[in-house]
Amino acid sequence: TYAWIWEGAYLENSDSQVLSGKVAIKEFAVEEDDLYLWDGPYHGMDFGFAQDPTTALRAWVRDDRLWIDYEAGKVGLELDDTSEFISGKIPKIAQHVVRADSARPESISYLKRHGLPKCTGVKKWPGSVADGITHLRSYKEIVIHPRCVETITESRKYSYKVDRLSGDVMPDVVDKDNHYMDALRYAVGPLIKGKKGGIVLPTR
Repeated sequence: TYAWIWEGAYLENSDSQVLSGKVAIKEFAVEEDDLYLWDGPYHGMDFGFAQDPTTALRAWVRDDRLWIDYEAGKVGLELDDTSEFISGKIPKIAQHVVRADSARPESISYLKRHGLPKCTGVKKWPGSVADGITHLRSYKEIVIHPRCVETITESRKYSYKVDRLSGDVMPDVVDKDNHYMDALRYAVGPLIKGKKGGIVLPTR
């Protein structure tokens, strides 16, 4: 409502919002001395180029909540510049595993050799998007730091399809406004169980 009134955003249909009622915008800091209190970090990346941004973000788990504290994204980002750009936005990302869209193995291979040595393809399976959404919604909250402006925007717009004639909310996710959200699903990929079903729920 704040965004609608004061920032000019449209008032979304909450029934169709994938993360309706889950997102909180809040400043927080993960301190070096308190790392033992946090699970993570978890890094995810989604590839884009001409019209869609290449995106990356960092997330943590604590207190049954998913916390997102850094993001990076740019439309038209050349692969040659990707590692340097993302490393400049997300602290120490090159030291950690970065899970990226497995549909781009050649890009992952390049990044492994040029600045992101632990970049790897995320595992996918039939129904992995739905399983990922179920996992995201299993948290008490998804807390996003205010500096992650694009992730906040997408978290509001990330929606299920709505039938044009009936207004019914459909089970399929709209394939737009999902690049940071896809990066988030990839980041927590290891926390989601695969083909045999079932979701790994947060434990603290």
